[in-house]
Amino acid sequence: MLFIRTTFFILLAAHWHLGLSCPQSDHSHPTREKAAEIARNNNARRDVRNVPAPKKIAIENVRVFDGEKLLPLRTVFINGDTIVPYVKGADVVDGNGGTLLPGLIDAHTHPSTVDHLETLSSFGVTTTIVASCQPEAICESIQNHTGLTDVRFSGLSANAPNSTHAKLLGLLPNETLTSPSQAPQFVDDQLAKGATFIKIVAEQPDSTTLDQDIMNALVDAAHAKGVRVACHAAGYAAADRALTARVDQLHHVPQDTPTDEPLIARILAQKAVSIPTLSIFRQFVMGGAAPPSAYSAANASAHELYKASVPILAGTDSNSNPTLGLPFGKALHDELELLVGAGMSTVDVLRSATVLAARHNLLFDRGVVAPGMRADLVLISGDPIANISATRDIQRVWIAGIEYEEVAAA
Repeated sequence: MLFIRTTFFILLAAHWHLGLSCPQSDHSHPTREKAAEIARNNNARRDVRNVPAPKKIAIENVRVFDGEKLLPLRTVFINGDTIVPYVKGADVVDGNGGTLLPGLIDAHTHPSTVDHLETLSSFGVTTTIVASCQPEAICESIQNHTGLTDVRFSGLSANAPNSTHAKLLGLLPNETLTSPSQAPQFVDDQLAKGATFIKIVAEQPDSTTLDQDIMNALVDAAHAKGVRVACHAAGYAAADRALTARVDQLHHVPQDTPTDEPLIARILAQKAVSIPTLSIFRQFVMGGAAPPSAYSAANASAHELYKASVPILAGTDSNSNPTLGLPFGKALHDELELLVGAGMSTVDVLRSATVLAARHNLLFDRGVVAPGMRADLVLISGDPIANISATRDIQRVWIAGIEYEEVAAA
């Protein structure tokens, strides 16, 4: 059992980050291949000649998901990049009785190219939270692309030397932490590079991992700056240590021993949130990299968290790994269905990818369809409260008021 568990976590870590790793490299100096990728991303951002300017738009004959229910048929107005109560001279879009959702938010991904952003946009994912980038310049290069998915990121994740993640990422000694005294500088460095939250990695106890006092110091340093901390914690012991450090977000759920009442009580007391990423556990089971019990435990963990009213955000761990990767955009619609399968109501699943994902990532200008909010919108044909799979029937997508015209069938 120990061999299976250890092998699973090695494969899991490899899958989650291999596509972005630079073995034995200093991530402040990308490899030639990554440097070329960064240049392509930056060039694409500068070339906005073919991106239409935001317009005045009236989306008529649509039901609107307000975070709790579908409102009766109405018209939603956009003026530039903002939803407004009314605007004269708007171009009319007939919603044909469909449903207008806030733009979807994937709370855990690993895109690295503008192509990945294009794919996310096509599936109605208008904001994505990137849970670490290697090299770190990748993060900056995929930000601020007009008319494409908005990106927020953590930068370099905090790891111990010789840990599974550190080895797979090729981290040098100066890119890992060995003392609590290093925590303030690590946090400052990530924030200076544009990170909006800090990510730390809690490995399983049978492998090298960050000492508890270092984890505690990282959280204290981040909170002193008013910044949230997310922790990779895919096992029960890892989640326990993350809560001891008082992190704000638990990314993944225990796949070994399902979340139980004592752990849940601590999550609730600390007002932490969960991003289960059931999609990645299912992918590993389907790919033969983990036993079926891994998904069963993850599913049970998500079920118990939801029953206890722990806030749950929809995240996928989408990535471009060639072996066990998850497709950007489409995976979020899969995740919504998996969360329903774990016992969540369709309304709460929709909330997990809209208003709750925005609120718990401090994105207060989005996540709901209301005047004054950023015009991130997804028009679908059906009723996602009656059947969550209706989110796949995408008709139109707007990102900050600009329509993304190459929508995909999820």
